Amino acid sequence: MQSELYRNLKDATLERSEGLFIDTISIGLGYTAVTTSDGSCGVSFSYLDKKEGCTVVKDPMDYEGKPVRELLKLLDSEKLVERSAAIALINAVNNPASAELPEDDGTLFAKLGIAKGTRCAMVGYFGPVVAQMEKAGAHLEVIDEGKGMGNAEHFFRYMESEAEALILTSTSIINGSTESILGRLRSGARCAMLGPTTPIMPEAFRFLPVDYLGGISVVNPEGVLAAVRHGKGTPAINRHAKKVLSQVHPPKSTTAGSSSRPGSLDTEEK
Repeated sequence: MQSELYRNLKDATLERSEGLFIDTISIGLGYTAVTTSDGSCGVSFSYLDKKEGCTVVKDPMDYEGKPVRELLKLLDSEKLVERSAAIALINAVNNPASAELPEDDGTLFAKLGIAKGTRCAMVGYFGPVVAQMEKAGAHLEVIDEGKGMGNAEHFFRYMESEAEALILTSTSIINGSTESILGRLRSGARCAMLGPTTPIMPEAFRFLPVDYLGGISVVNPEGVLAAVRHGKGTPAINRHAKKVLSQVHPPKSTTAGSSSRPGSLDTEEK
């Protein structure tokens, strides 16, 4: 069954990409960057498949100079590195729109109702966010397969029955797990998807129980491309971008379930 999220992301991108062509594709060790013919740049985590030889990308087509729709097709690829390129393209096409958003004001915790004692879940380890949660006195359970953190059975049981807020890495979009993870989120819990990979396209996520999308808008494409070439990570990417936060569903009281989005309760939490 085709991912509804992928379908929504492709539709939104095609609506914004008339007359646009791929300029460059750069697949780095940490991040992938794509630039388009209007000078825009977008990034995505490089989700590298296990190498079986010297070739990472086996698709024989050279997408540089081709219309956006050609590379966008790779969102359905079985190769995760090719999906990474497609999502970087989506972010490049969307960069003019994300550039219009105000800079993230650092109030995400307040928006999610995270305070002392709040039961939080995190898929994908975000070091700076973990530090903030510890400072706030929130209770946190983390799972990150890449770092060998967490027990899946315990974590998802906690997420389904106890979690009041979820921080979800947007690399889940690349490996196709976003919808299945969010399908297990406790009804009424609040959620933000974070990371430079995040497509800031609220309309594509409205069928999901996601409240906020936190990502970046590239300000200095050349700086981002240099960071990608040099195998740099998020801190280096962020120096050439603006952090943005976009609301997906109307906010509700942080002490009550939201009736405005899927998977939410109509009444206060018990």
